[in-house]
Amino acid sequence: MITVLIADDHKLFRQGMVAMLGEAKGIKVIGEAGDGFEALELLAELQPNVLLLDIEMPKIDGFEVLKKIKKAKLKTRTLALTMHSSAEFIKNIVKAGATGYLKKDSDKEVLLSAIQEVHRKGNYYPPETTHLVLQSLQECNKGELISPREKEVITLIAEGLTTKKIAEKLFLSKHTIESHRQNILLKLDIKNSAELVKYAIKRGWL
Repeated sequence: MITVLIADDHKLFRQGMVAMLGEAKGIKVIGEAGDGFEALELLAELQPNVLLLDIEMPKIDGFEVLKKIKKAKLKTRTLALTMHSSAEFIKNIVKAGATGYLKKDSDKEVLLSAIQEVHRKGNYYPPETTHLVLQSLQECNKGELISPREKEVITLIAEGLTTKKIAEKLFLSKHTIESHRQNILLKLDIKNSAELVKYAIKRGWL
């Protein structure tokens, strides 16, 4: 039996989901939340297998809920529900910690399949968004290759400091700083410092 918690601030939508899932075999709705705080409280109390999470909610939104779930290392799998379908939005959902994504206007069969798949495999994304998800995960993996020292160098590059000034500030040789810079560019598959700064801003390092 797959236990499900529904978090959405629209009561009619929640009731519709409960009615829909109530007819499905092997799935049981064990709770409903109308805002982000309530969702987190019920998650801790009920520990469902799957959370159906509306991204746009009052008090704290779905992104913040995802971050807190990720930080707490909860075992609940999260299927994010939204009307947005842009590449950037989906990437942000993945980065925040969602294990699945589904548009709110999807039909019943797709919803049931998504719940079952996210529970069984650990993730679910519609076929049309798979390439966006893979791209996001690849970017995350590249970012994990960067060491704390290399992030320091990136920050100082972004501040406009020369190799000599960075070396003096970090008490390292100019050769070491240049090696760090080249390694960073190679790891991230980036061509120059301007692209590096854009990437670092996008990743939230600056």
